[in-house]
Amino acid sequence: MSINLRGSASASGGRNLYDRTVNFSSYGGSPANTGADNTTARQAFNAAHAAFTGSTQLIIDPGTYAFSTRGPWGSSGLPGSKLTIAAYGTILQTQQGFGNAGTYEDNTHYALMTTVSAGASTISLVTAGQTNLFGVGKWVMLSCIDMQGFGFPQNAAVFEYKKIASIGTGTLTFTEPLLYSYKSTYPNYSAGDAFNAYQGGPAAVYVLSDPWDQEIEFKGAFFADVGDGFYGKCRVAKWTDCTFETFGPIPTACLLYRMNRCVAAGFGGLEVDKLIHRAEFIDSAPRAVDFQSASVNDLFVSNVASSSRWRGGGGRNNRLVGLTTPDFEFGVMNYGAMGPTYMENCVSSGATYFSASSFPFSDYTEEGGGVLSYAGGPGPASASLSYWAVPGVNCILRDASNGFARSFQVLDVTATGGRTYVTTNLPFPVPSTINGKSAPWNIAPHPCADATLVNCSGSSLFTSQSALPAHSPLFGWTL
Repeated sequence: MSINLRGSASASGGRNLYDRTVNFSSYGGSPANTGADNTTARQAFNAAHAAFTGSTQLIIDPGTYAFSTRGPWGSSGLPGSKLTIAAYGTILQTQQGFGNAGTYEDNTHYALMTTVSAGASTISLVTAGQTNLFGVGKWVMLSCIDMQGFGFPQNAAVFEYKKIASIGTGTLTFTEPLLYSYKSTYPNYSAGDAFNAYQGGPAAVYVLSDPWDQEIEFKGAFFADVGDGFYGKCRVAKWTDCTFETFGPIPTACLLYRMNRCVAAGFGGLEVDKLIHRAEFIDSAPRAVDFQSASVNDLFVSNVASSSRWRGGGGRNNRLVGLTTPDFEFGVMNYGAMGPTYMENCVSSGATYFSASSFPFSDYTEEGGGVLSYAGGPGPASASLSYWAVPGVNCILRDASNGFARSFQVLDVTATGGRTYVTTNLPFPVPSTINGKSAPWNIAPHPCADATLVNCSGSSLFTSQSALPAHSPLFGWTL
């Protein structure tokens, strides 16, 4: 997938950085203002920005700015527009972030589609008339496999963003081929309503609100503590030279997230959310980074120092070079499994894996032929806030002390009659003793089935894994 970070050119052929530059003071913003006045000024800028085409630079003069309520910058930008907020020397209080757009929080802005394979450029909708939801030149999100069953945005194991090139009778054709395959038979666990999103599961295509199609960058600000996260929900979300008193900027629902030369050294951790095509952490110092979901397609880390921990990675591709942290944990915290991972010149004195994501085997009924079933879904009742059954991923059986017994692979997932059925390559019945380990078993996602470590040090795991061939499973836990 191409990620276009656009620039403009002047009539004489020289490159302009911006089509216009405006100052926050022009909308009433001032360090001398009350919080209510600066909130009004932000709203006034957003209203003006809603008519700005091309690229805009907003300058916020140095000083401390109070705001009475949190709210996003650039909340109504035009599709394809670019906004850079230059705020060097500022302290911004009571902030939320920027953009705040994406899929709709209801169950009407989506359409089911038939099964389609990676490489196709056209999809077919199950209901042909639903093409009226979409428009040529607009962006959409495609997804399948619901890992969470609730929340917003959705937590899809498979997803990507595409731009519509043309619309036919019951079909959408995109400007680029699909990266991934989408299957129409996966289960849906939450149909949503007028105020709650359709959570997905079967192959589906979602409408994205127009303001999502923006590139927004915040530069140079100090963000005072708000006891909550900072979000950039738009097509391209960039944070450059910013300092965060606590959590840091949370990646979520974007084509590209970039944290460049930023510091977030206060308490708490930066939670990597979901539906992120590519996340980049460059020359930055976040206190802690936690991947609660594998719903990240591509992770790139370069020259990052985390003072507390780095926990997990994305589900498809991870490249970490020059990461230093006292605690590195392979595997994601709750949903899905960590994908192929390349690490070079990384240092951690406490490298291990996140072992708390665990599912008692006793929760499942062996149906035969490697099929495990359980009531409800996405997860079983005893672990409803986690999910492992993503087709194509590798999982492990562990004993009561979390000792490794064997790996297995998820092949398919379906649901009928209020039960979920997970097809695996496990034998039937699963033996009570495997490789010297004994039941009772628990299931966990493989912490990393494909790990390539080069010159990583500081812990026995990093050193030993660096000595193994490329693409070796972590701990030698064979597949």
